[in-house]
Amino acid sequence: MAFLPSGVVTLLSDLGLDDASVGILKGAMMSRFAQVKIVDICHSVPQKDVLWATYALAGCYRDFPPGTVHCAIVGPGRGSATNVLVASRAGHIFVAPNNGCLSKIIVENETHVRRLDIERVPVAPIRRMYHTRDVVASVGALIASGKLGFEDVGDVDPEPFRIASLDLTLGETHAEGVVLGSDRFGNVFASINASDLPGHDLDYVVEIDGQQIPIVPGIHDAQPGKPAAMFNYSGMLQIVERDGHADERLNATRGTKIRVSWK
Repeated sequence: MAFLPSGVVTLLSDLGLDDASVGILKGAMMSRFAQVKIVDICHSVPQKDVLWATYALAGCYRDFPPGTVHCAIVGPGRGSATNVLVASRAGHIFVAPNNGCLSKIIVENETHVRRLDIERVPVAPIRRMYHTRDVVASVGALIASGKLGFEDVGDVDPEPFRIASLDLTLGETHAEGVVLGSDRFGNVFASINASDLPGHDLDYVVEIDGQQIPIVPGIHDAQPGKPAAMFNYSGMLQIVERDGHADERLNATRGTKIRVSWK
């Protein structure tokens, strides 16, 4: 599907909201495209947690219409502004440092990837302190405006950096992943997505730390005070507890093993 810019840009970052960093990003974008429509996905990605960002980006982009540009700014930068990727998939454009943020976006025969050539793209002036941030935000805005085409950003990158292990192992009758983190409600998120599984839906058996967790269609189907598994809006497996905190009950932290089995 060809990319036709809609003027919408999403932002995903680990910058937080305690200082002016996110505002600076938006200012850089509006300076290039005053009519840009900016949607904040999340600015509370754990600091430098590229794996978390990878799953978040892959899980949410489909909720936006084709023509959307998605900017991910999560460190480390792996070469700063001289090492930024622009990827095209299913009518969407993704701009991010070449540090693994796009590992689940880049799919063979579905995604086209180019390495940003800073000499070709009109993003100056760039402040040294905000080098990568300025470049990613500015390029995203220029593409969203239609002033910059995907083919014009730079040469094809045949070997973009990808995380060697996405903490997901698939077998004939099971999938093994890890806990990526939890939200402020105590819901636990895992590195297993419904799209990774064969499609038996509620016939799955979920185990975490040796404890079997029943799968339910939604949180209101869970029994109060007992953890339950479900697939959230983006297809990611999560463990919830109705009227409680699943992360505390299960003592689930980043890296805790989680397994889904089926017959």
